[in-house]
Amino acid sequence: MRARTCFAWFLSLSLCQPLLADVVITQDGQPRATVVLTGSAAAGDLSTKALVGHLKQMSGATLAVVHEKELSGASVDNDGIIPAAGGKLAANFIVLGEGELTKRLGASTEGLGLGGIMLKSGGNFIVIAGMNDDIAAKSRDPNTMAVFTFLESLGCRFLWPGESGKVIPKKPTISVASLDVRFTPPIGQRKIRFAGLDARGAAEGLTALGLTLDDYKKARDAASLTESDGSWEKWHGLGGNIGVVGGAAGYGLRGGWDEHGAAHPEWFALQPDGTRDQSNAKGRWRLCISNPGLVEHVANDVLTRLNGKAQAAISLCPNDGGYSNFCLCEACNKLDAPNAPKVRMLIFKKVGESERSEVEHVALTDRFVHYWNAVVERVTKVVPDQLFLVEAYSYYSDPPMREKLHPNLVLRYVPNSADGWKGWQAAGAKRVYWRPNNLHSGHYDGALSPRARENSETLRYLAASGMLATDMDSLYHHWATQGLHYYMMAKLSWNPTQEYDALLDDFCKTGFGAGAEEVRQYFLLAEKGIVLTPGKRVFPQITDETMAALRAHLVAAAKATEGDAAAHRRVAFLRAGFEFTAASREAHRLADEASGGGKPDPKIVNEVMDRRWQMMRGLLQNHPLAVNVGVVAAADGAWTRALSWKGPTEGAKTGKLVLKPEDDWLNGDQSATRK
Repeated sequence: MRARTCFAWFLSLSLCQPLLADVVITQDGQPRATVVLTGSAAAGDLSTKALVGHLKQMSGATLAVVHEKELSGASVDNDGIIPAAGGKLAANFIVLGEGELTKRLGASTEGLGLGGIMLKSGGNFIVIAGMNDDIAAKSRDPNTMAVFTFLESLGCRFLWPGESGKVIPKKPTISVASLDVRFTPPIGQRKIRFAGLDARGAAEGLTALGLTLDDYKKARDAASLTESDGSWEKWHGLGGNIGVVGGAAGYGLRGGWDEHGAAHPEWFALQPDGTRDQSNAKGRWRLCISNPGLVEHVANDVLTRLNGKAQAAISLCPNDGGYSNFCLCEACNKLDAPNAPKVRMLIFKKVGESERSEVEHVALTDRFVHYWNAVVERVTKVVPDQLFLVEAYSYYSDPPMREKLHPNLVLRYVPNSADGWKGWQAAGAKRVYWRPNNLHSGHYDGALSPRARENSETLRYLAASGMLATDMDSLYHHWATQGLHYYMMAKLSWNPTQEYDALLDDFCKTGFGAGAEEVRQYFLLAEKGIVLTPGKRVFPQITDETMAALRAHLVAAAKATEGDAAAHRRVAFLRAGFEFTAASREAHRLADEASGGGKPDPKIVNEVMDRRWQMMRGLLQNHPLAVNVGVVAAADGAWTRALSWKGPTEGAKTGKLVLKPEDDWLNGDQSATRK
């Protein structure tokens, strides 16, 4: 039988200790505990405000907050904290942070690693404390994740941004059983990139919808508000710093073509026309990495920068993209392993111009590892501790066949899959972190995604195989269609030992109440019934039968949650994302028909496109977090040209999307101010 909860990981209870009585925090809506700040904890900290705010939202009770100095006369025994006679404090205590009182209670974060958390109860107290999670600086508030973990133990969840994504169980009486949690996140640096307001031309897309970037910002900001403090990112433990950062591209050569092209054209990549001119590469120049003079210059320049002292990791990563070729000279080709996997490599006819052909070539990995090693060996003879950032990406994503990585190289592993991970480690990669584009796929269509499980299992595997950090690109705010994917990546970045199915069950059970099983079946069907075409920007393949079954699950979930307003709103949110997926699917079907030589009925084209246009406007106005319609609309031109669609009709512009009264998912309120 499948486990129905995913929180056993943090309840490491000691069976050899006697069970203690519950610590009562609130009773019948009245406070029965006082929050005591110890060490550096302050009333203005997020951890303090989040703790007090969420407990009030749950129970209606506002806990008093004092500093430990106000308990200077208190004694500590086996029953817990005994305040001095005559005090007016509540009978129980939540001790936040690590200070003198924490030590007197026998609680300590000693032995925890970067970003570690501790929860401990005994007698009449609960201690909540955390560790600094930044190797380079002291965290101002190290207790935040410990507080959010504590709130999750009480049943709170944060499924997506905004109050509709917050699960806050109503409990006039809150009590906590014996608690002993010690946990250090195994991934020391946890990053998900959040797309900006104008990502991927969103402003242009919004203009096509008759809207503005300011309209989107106001709607998104309002929908993201929550009654109690704490962002979605903070809640899930994103952050941490172990000193592994992306760094700039450019092979380590400062100045590039502009500074060195005239004097040293031999440092730059040989092109098909026999030249090495990179003046039109627009900062995306390529180098001849077999050139010994280039290696010597880059190494000496690094040594000058370091001045004998190791600094943060220095990037030797090549430039990405642009219309310039990797070096085609004989010396560089000789560095490639003849038995390396074959890749399909673009060859641009002229630097800076898009005209291209495609050739088969062996992977370029060995030539790059040879270059990186040559630079690093020279530098580390003088500064032994200096680290360098390199990457597995593009035509050099496959592991090297004959070269071994210098131990001072930190590998940024970009592939979405784990296929090459072990090979890189076998080639000597000791410091590896994951920088995939796993959240990037599907950003342009905003459709329902089936990839949550696939990427979750990859993350779990890589974490078990020595991954140091994550840096995922990018979250585009399609929360109603891809939000489960975002949620899983965040949850598993904090604790990758959790199982996907347990997290899915918990997501559905806590967020959708009586509709949980229907929502779970909805996600499971999406996972199996939506087919993506690898490597191609085409709309997902979904059969009519699958679409009908997906809709039926959400209709049933809506019916089941009619008596639960919060869960009902969450179902409406998912339904908004699904119906947008359905509308886009129909539009893409017509475009595919036209591209294949067919002639869709112009009247049907206008009806479908008008309805989708109205829906996108309605989503921004009513469910602005559901789908980032600006990003989607900005990408529409690439495929709507096949339909010869000239934009919405006047009737569409003056009207609005009309739904059946019994099926009004569009107007499910997402704001924080209306319950």
